[in-house]
Formats: sequence, structure tokens, C-alpha cells
Amino acid sequence: MKRGIATAVLVLAASGSLLATAPTASAQGLRDLLGERAENRTNLRDLISDRLATRDDLRDLLRDRLERRNDLRDLLLDRMATRDDLRDLLRDRLERRGDLRDLILDRLATRDDLRDLLRDRLERRTDSRDFTSDRSATRDDLRDLLRDRLERRTDLRDLILDRLATRDDLRDLLRDRLERRSDLRDLLLDRVSTRDDLRDLLRDRLERRSDLRDLILDRMRDRDDQNPLLNRIRDRIGGMGGNN
Repeated sequence: MKRGIATAVLVLAASGSLLATAPTASAQGLRDLLGERAENRTNLRDLISDRLATRDDLRDLLRDRLERRNDLRDLLLDRMATRDDLRDLLRDRLERRGDLRDLILDRLATRDDLRDLLRDRLERRTDSRDFTSDRSATRDDLRDLLRDRLERRTDLRDLILDRLATRDDLRDLLRDRLERRSDLRDLLLDRVSTRDDLRDLLRDRLERRSDLRDLILDRMRDRDDQNPLLNRIRDRIGGMGGNN
């Protein structure tokens, strides 16, 4: 843009010099000069507008480049993330391969187990055949056993009827015993009451004896305290009182 402005300035200076050097030029020359100047001005305007348009284009280009840089950064980050994801995926696949190996080994072991199981089943079939033959023999035994059980049931019915009869007898016996217990309780209560009466009677007798002793002692004191016979009687009465 600076170069265009410089060229325009040079053109104007040249035209000014022509006007100064040729004051006697004809009107036709002036017209041509003015036409050239107008053309130069239009060219200048077009050049300036083109430069301005190129500036806008450069700005848009710079913006596009910045956006592309950002897009490239995002793309690089995405690729880095995808690399990590691919690494994790490869690790998972390696682990899965190990698991598949273990699974194949387990299946091989299960094949051997299945073979052993089939052998066991064949042996069990032979055993089941023998068992069915044994069951056919045991059916006859079961029939005989059922007949014996039916006979035992009839015997049990008779036994149950006998026990029911004995239960009635036991109930009557228990009732008699309960009545006897009630009679014994009444008898014991009577005896307890008679014991209390005997205790009261003994207490009364003891009180009477003590009163008699006191009376005899008072009379002997009143008579003669120097009489040896009376002293002996007192001692005896005192000894009897102590024993009682």
C-alpha cells in the first residue's frame, strides 16, 4: 500500500511539473492531462480498495490459521488420549488372552472330568440294573411285611381298646385317691387343733402346780422355819419344781 501511495505522489508531481513548464499548452493538452489525472485517481482508489480487501483477507486468513492451530492442538490431544486408550485396550486384550489360555486349560481339564463322569455313569447304570433286580426281589418282601403290619394293626387296635379301659379304671382310682387325700387333710387339721388344745391344757396344769408350790412354801414359812422336816419338804418341793 505504501508503494502505491508513493507512485500516486510521483504521478501528481510529474503532472504539476508539466503544468509549470508548459504554460502555453493548448486546451486540448489540458483536457488530456485532466483525463489522465482522473484515471490515475480512479486507479488509485481501486488500488486502495484492493489493498483494504487484501487486509481483510489477510485477517481472515490469520483467523483461519489460528483456528486451525487450535483444531490441530485438539486433534493432537485427542490422538494422545486415543493412544492411551489403545494402550489400555492392548493391555486388556493381553489380559483376555491370558484368561482365554486359562479358560482353554480349564476346558481341557473339564473334558477329562467329563470322561470320568461318563465312566462313572456307565458304572452307575450297571449298578442301577442290579439295584432294580434287587428291588423286584424286595417287593415280595415288602408285601409280606405289609401283611404282617396289617395283622399288627389289628393287634394294636385291641391293645388300644384295652388301654382305654385301663384309663377309665385309673381315673376312678385317682378320684378315690383325691378323696382320701382330702380326708387326710381334714384329719391332720383336726389333730393340729387337738395338739393346740393339749398345749393349752399343759400350760394350765403347770401354772396350777406353780401356784400350789407357792402356796405350800408360804404356809411352811408361816409355821416354823427351824423344823428340819419342813426344810426337807421344802428342798424336795424345790427339786420337784426344778425338774418340772
